[in-house]
Amino acid sequence: MRKIQILVLLILSQIAYSQVKTTDELYKTAKKLDSLIFDIGFNKCDLSHYPSIVSDDLEFYHDKGGITSGEKAFTASIKNNICGNPNKVKRELVPNSMKVYPLYKDNVLYAFIEEGEHDFAELNNGKWKKGSRAKFTILWILDGKDWKMKRVLSYDHHL
Repeated sequence: MRKIQILVLLILSQIAYSQVKTTDELYKTAKKLDSLIFDIGFNKCDLSHYPSIVSDDLEFYHDKGGITSGEKAFTASIKNNICGNPNKVKRELVPNSMKVYPLYKDNVLYAFIEEGEHDFAELNNGKWKKGSRAKFTILWILDGKDWKMKRVLSYDHHL
């Protein structure tokens, strides 16, 4: 039993160790990218920067909405379903839920995983009404000097 406890502690410490700190530059980059996708794009409907941060071969998997493939389809989906909907939706990152995990090849950073939870609210008759909470995982890939959102999982939506 003692060996199992030690093994679990080692695994948990490794998981905690691989996550970057909120003061780390990569975490700040992830926070900025998250804001560009959601605060600026999703919430304010300014999608002009999406082509520069969303991969052409994006795969977005949503537990309620299915699969969206490619930057153009993703941008159109946000434009038509979020920004073009009279019942506006907004997204808020759940405080302290975001975690960032760097990915290296030969000691060179090539990607990172961002995961967390977010809350959604809907604007009905001029008032925001609490909607669902969901989990998300985003794979960001370094493309030259630019970060691109490559793969997204949005799941466990519940009220």
